[in-house]
Amino acid sequence: MRGDLVLGIVTLAVAVLYYRMTAAIPQSVLADAVGPQGLPRVYAVVLVVLSCILIARSVPDVVRGTRTPRRVEAPGHGPSKVGARSHVRRAMGLLLIGVAYVAAAPYVGYLPALAVLIIATTHYQGRPLDTQTVAVGVGGAIVMWLFFVQLLGIPEPPGLWPDLF
Repeated sequence: MRGDLVLGIVTLAVAVLYYRMTAAIPQSVLADAVGPQGLPRVYAVVLVVLSCILIARSVPDVVRGTRTPRRVEAPGHGPSKVGARSHVRRAMGLLLIGVAYVAAAPYVGYLPALAVLIIATTHYQGRPLDTQTVAVGVGGAIVMWLFFVQLLGIPEPPGLWPDLF
């Protein structure tokens, strides 16, 4: 679709600009091995890769001139056309889940807040709230905690748990 191609080009431009802006982040004598530029640069590279994938997926449709109708499979209801208002509502729902995560993480800790974030987002996107969804949420939180806290040494909020024991 042409809209996906335009979005891919715009996000690619934003990613390149963001990557260039990371060079302006000052180094510190207290910096760890990753440094203050490390994580922002990783985010920029991930955005570049995702933008390129979006562009690559949309180019064949644009070249052929085909237009694929936007349809979303609602759980148990079959395909349905989704309007612009519905997209905005869904985006706002995801934003509210993210805001709740940011507000809760300092109190409940990074690991439990991230597990609930993954579970809530997965459920909000239509997956039933079952043991598999909970396992994915808890497992994903553990993997992210291992990566950021243990491997990269980025301190995350412990929450109230250490004070209880």
